[in-house]
Amino acid sequence: MNEIRLRMKQLEEVKEDYLGLWEYIGRYVNSRRELIRGSQRWDKKGQYRGKRSYSGVANAALGIWVDGMQGFMVAPNLTWFKSTMDDWRLNEIDEVRIFLQEYDKAMYAAFRRSNYYGVLGEWFRDAGSIGTAVLYTEEDIANKTEVHIPIHPREVFISEDKHGEVDTLFRKFMLTARQAVQKFGEEKLSTIIVGNAKDHPEKMHEFIHAVFPNDEPMFGKLDSANKRFKSVHIESSNKGSSDNGEEIILKEKGYDVFPYAVWRYRKNSDEIYGYSPAAEAMAEILTLNQFGKTLLMAAQKSVDPPVNAPEQMRGKIRLEPHGYNYFDNSKDIVSTINTGITFPIGTDREDKLERLIEDKYRVEFFLVLARSEREMTATEIMERQSEKAVLMGPQTGRLASEGLRKNFDIVSDIEDRAGRLPSPPPVLLESSSDISIEFTGPLAQAQKRMFALQPIMAGLNGMERVSVLFPNAPDRINEKKLSEAVLDSTDFPQDLMNSDETVDQIRESRAQALAEQKAMETASQMAEAYPKIKDAPEEGSPAALIGEAAGA
Repeated sequence: MNEIRLRMKQLEEVKEDYLGLWEYIGRYVNSRRELIRGSQRWDKKGQYRGKRSYSGVANAALGIWVDGMQGFMVAPNLTWFKSTMDDWRLNEIDEVRIFLQEYDKAMYAAFRRSNYYGVLGEWFRDAGSIGTAVLYTEEDIANKTEVHIPIHPREVFISEDKHGEVDTLFRKFMLTARQAVQKFGEEKLSTIIVGNAKDHPEKMHEFIHAVFPNDEPMFGKLDSANKRFKSVHIESSNKGSSDNGEEIILKEKGYDVFPYAVWRYRKNSDEIYGYSPAAEAMAEILTLNQFGKTLLMAAQKSVDPPVNAPEQMRGKIRLEPHGYNYFDNSKDIVSTINTGITFPIGTDREDKLERLIEDKYRVEFFLVLARSEREMTATEIMERQSEKAVLMGPQTGRLASEGLRKNFDIVSDIEDRAGRLPSPPPVLLESSSDISIEFTGPLAQAQKRMFALQPIMAGLNGMERVSVLFPNAPDRINEKKLSEAVLDSTDFPQDLMNSDETVDQIRESRAQALAEQKAMETASQMAEAYPKIKDAPEEGSPAALIGEAAGA
């Protein structure tokens, strides 16, 4: 217990260095995360945030990025992934292909049963603003599904292994007394929480969940404690939540797969937590915010300028509409002060800052159709998106490796242990190859068109021109491999593709039919050319054979 508390303190000290930047991001970009410090978890919820922000550009860019990334990468109406074997040779075997198709169906069903698609927006929003987004997945045995929980960055404290992967996560979180009893049971909780569950069910209590590598697993032992990762839930002593002021261990178990998907949008090699587009655009965001504040003041001065007034009219001036000011001396005139403010200078600079911020979020990729200066064809839209998709590569790299693939592995592990995945064929049981996933959403397809399909099409166009001079040049192209490469580059469904054996059978049948048709045509022509005779031809003679071939 003391070791966990000490480790928690060490991780808190590492995270402290990032909180200053995160506060700026919460203040000017993502007001939902303005209460980022642990001490702020007791602040009132539902209050107006972002009071110091004078520009909504960064928040709007974040919103477009979140909706665009989810819509283009992973959405319930998309076929956004397909499974393949690491050993490409196995993917050529029909029974393996069939298994992978059934495996994908089971995984899609698992994601649809859960709340996965409903919570992804919050997960993406944390990545695009704070830069470190955490999604926790646990099994819901009663409902035969998984529950995905986006974790507030305030609650998370992480550490990496020697390869730079997150293998340790401590989470300090709050539950109501009622939730705590539902999660852990009355027999394990302190009497204070049990009592509050009856009398004050909404009273908040603090808990800690620690997941870290299990350095002493007993190999061959299959109980939950002997897994790759150890998991401990603790009832914290903060605010007197336990009976004697000490922590209480509520649950100990283990995981084969790390249950938290920790996605760092971008990360420096010598740091642990990630950086977001908001962090990279912070100079522009702060400058634009100051511009917004200044221009707001300028606009206010333009419509409500400062006034020069004689001393004797102090407290008597009426500047509201239809206000009348009376005076005896013609020199005692109330006059406004001309500040000489020129708006276009400020707004021009403001527009440039807005474009810089939107560029950090690659807004143009998601709005390529809406912002086109003219009506574009579908081909032009696809080509332009493919070009811009190349710039999205660094953004999607860590999303795939630290985010979506981790989610996939966690869900696959739960579904496999629950017996809801198909059994692999014998050839896979004898192989050491693992299942990997390829992303097939619109963004992945746009990137693939740029890198996979375009070189093929360019080569075919070039070959078409060469074949004018050298008709036999296309013989260099392997028809089977070409057709398969074109279909694969567009993520054509595997179950709609014929195997090599089926293709050979189709071609043999077609060749045989063509040969028979040609023989019939030849025989018919010979029959017409043969002189008509009254007597029947002798059996076995050329005339008899021609008659038989022609159907005579």
